[in-house]
Amino acid sequence: MCICAHHLLSDELAGLIQLAIFYADATKGAFDIALAGTFKSLSNLATLDDYRVQKKKLAPFASCAHLILEGNHLTFANEYTKIDLGGLVKEYAVDQSILILQSAGVSSALVNFGGDIAAIGKYEDSLWKIGIQDPENFDCNLMEVELNDTSLCTSGHSKRYVMFEDEKISHVIASKECSKHYSQVSIIAPTTVDAGVWSTALLSNSHIVLPEHIKVFAV
Repeated sequence: MCICAHHLLSDELAGLIQLAIFYADATKGAFDIALAGTFKSLSNLATLDDYRVQKKKLAPFASCAHLILEGNHLTFANEYTKIDLGGLVKEYAVDQSILILQSAGVSSALVNFGGDIAAIGKYEDSLWKIGIQDPENFDCNLMEVELNDTSLCTSGHSKRYVMFEDEKISHVIASKECSKHYSQVSIIAPTTVDAGVWSTALLSNSHIVLPEHIKVFAV
């Protein structure tokens, strides 16, 4: 094994990396910070052929299996594997915000960081009501859901993508080819991290087995 990079992490960052590795295993690689990080540079390529060639080259390295986390020490096992916490850190921030509010004695609140939402308590004696946007018509909602001490996250292909010639490439890159694809997945879960991870994972791989404690709204 070629050890190509070694980093000393803060306690909080090490905890986030450990959480990410846990979810990579739980989702069978459908959510993987190394998948997102390693493939991130693909959006800068000039042609669709370049994209496909480079993706095939990097695919063996796009996995948390190439990360070695020992305490606060993170080692990359090769020069190609990169990580991107973008699918985790915002959701983590929402959960931390809720904990801060609760520690300050707040019993009713809604925190929304760019569509990653957590709600505690009630709003004027009613549950918090949140609309889920229609991916085909941004001016309309598909449905309305209620939150009470739970979180809601949505992952989709409709807003974030790059164009290669006439083909759209989503910012969520599938770890495996699937016969069935969703255009958008919304999940209600006990924590925002849980909701965000599983919505991204199901969008990436529609065949994964989901935990029983989450609610899914997929189109």
